[in-house]
Amino acid sequence: MDDSMRKFRLGLFVCGGVLLLLVMLFYLGMSRIFSQTAEVITYLSESVQGLSVGSSVTFRGVPIGRVSNISIRVSDKLVQVEMQLDLNKFVRSAKDLSNSSKRKEFEDFFRSEMHQGMRCRLEYTGITGLRYIDFDYYASPLAEIPSPPETMSRLYVPAVPSAFKDIVKSLNTSLERISKVRFEEISDELERSLNEINGILADPGIKNIIEKINKIGDNVDKTTQVISDVMDEKRMNSIVALLEQNLMDINKLTLQIRDEAAKARIPESAENFRDAARSIVSSREDIENTLFKLNQTLDSLNDFVSYLNDDPNSLITGKKRPKLEVK
Repeated sequence: MDDSMRKFRLGLFVCGGVLLLLVMLFYLGMSRIFSQTAEVITYLSESVQGLSVGSSVTFRGVPIGRVSNISIRVSDKLVQVEMQLDLNKFVRSAKDLSNSSKRKEFEDFFRSEMHQGMRCRLEYTGITGLRYIDFDYYASPLAEIPSPPETMSRLYVPAVPSAFKDIVKSLNTSLERISKVRFEEISDELERSLNEINGILADPGIKNIIEKINKIGDNVDKTTQVISDVMDEKRMNSIVALLEQNLMDINKLTLQIRDEAAKARIPESAENFRDAARSIVSSREDIENTLFKLNQTLDSLNDFVSYLNDDPNSLITGKKRPKLEVK
């Protein structure tokens, strides 16, 4: 093989390598220069460990771009995250729009969705520890949109704390509250209470009461069992039937009494009774006069009998006249 052929092959190999390198560079990032993209920026106040340049950016789980730059603002120590979003991921009614028109339409769409509660948030990619940016409706509709830390020409989307940060915050709050609990005092108080309870339970009177309560419980169980054995379904049905019959009899008796009362002409009887009472009252005076005279007669008869007892001969000779004393 001559020298010219070796040079030709070497040149062909170098050209192929350069061409392959250009193809790789195009697919690894240079194609983004020619793609239609929009830049979005946000600020995070938490650790972004697991997030790196090239991390995925999604909208409700749909990949729409990648993180282009991560930096720290020295003035307020906020983490500035810049993202490149692919405009071709958003379907439009008119597909022949220019790049500037697509970008304006995209920004108008994002601004309107922010008024509906759209925010961005850090999320974990499974259990790998890697993180990505997700756009979703984490705020309530018509909620106030936070202002950007500085005036900027790029589209600013506010960020909300990640779920992990909320969990850590809640955990720290819970641990802080737990640390304020005085476990030693609670333990001492609990021990004193247990000792007092043991002392109360050791009292013979309490034991006697507990035994009586147990006996009462046993008696109640036995009584319940006896009632359950005696009062079977047939017996209960007969008792219910008897009660119904008694109620019907009481109802009939009530109706009968009502009818008898209606037939008795109670108003007329009451008037007769009042007339009789008036007659009795009017006769009372006559009876009293008669009794007074009878009493006087009995007194006279009593005096007469006494006089006869003293002087029986007076019945023949007559009543003696009293002697007159001569002075």
